[in-house]
Amino acid sequence: MLEWLKNNLHPMERPEAWGAFHTLFFIIGIPAAIFAAFLLRKLSDRAEKRLYFAVGSLLIISEIFKQLAFTAVNGGYRFDLIPFQLCSIPMYLCILIAILPENAFSRASKTFIATFGLMGGVASYIAPGTMCRDHLELTLHSFLWHLTLIFLGFFVIFSLRSSFCLRDLRNAVLLYFSLCLIAFSINLICFDAPGRDVNMFYIGPKPSNLPLCKEITELFGVAVNSVLYMSALSLCAGAVYSFGQLIKKKLSDR
Repeated sequence: MLEWLKNNLHPMERPEAWGAFHTLFFIIGIPAAIFAAFLLRKLSDRAEKRLYFAVGSLLIISEIFKQLAFTAVNGGYRFDLIPFQLCSIPMYLCILIAILPENAFSRASKTFIATFGLMGGVASYIAPGTMCRDHLELTLHSFLWHLTLIFLGFFVIFSLRSSFCLRDLRNAVLLYFSLCLIAFSINLICFDAPGRDVNMFYIGPKPSNLPLCKEITELFGVAVNSVLYMSALSLCAGAVYSFGQLIKKKLSDR
């Protein structure tokens, strides 16, 4: 199967940031995702769970394809592609939201999707370097994946039945920090893994190659950068949460 994939993927020049490929997705894909989220905002509880399960299942299937495709192209598994980056987490949370009863964890998970997940999707579209691949299928996978994160984030925001409180934001941040511990553990276990550096959540102990984080690491070390990075993301999550609450208020007043 790997050999078949390798022979049937379509090589391409990496799309340039804000080139035709990226711009088309940005000006058409993002508004379409937001509009779809708006149209689906009044789903029943049962239909909402089905939506989360369907989206989560599609993400899992597409992730399996991505893992197989990269393995075929590279001739071996790339441990830096372990599906536990910040933008991978909504894949798991969608399934958990679908199968678990409504409780503090599911509300925190939805808040996580509407804050950290939405930030990941938007940030990737603003700086699309990691989304632009050498093969058409892998590039499309990444662009569609992050478009799905934007859809999910706005779906949670637009859904008036999901009126979250500050406790849910706190729990979403606690969930993020818990996931950071798991990510750091993966980074330690795979520290000497073959291939590129394994750096889930970009929190070390390997140096981060993200803009600004790289400079902070060089000046102050990995630990300082990790604390600042995690704190900055948490503050941004709070800002996105406030933005979402403002939208909810506007919709509920109509």
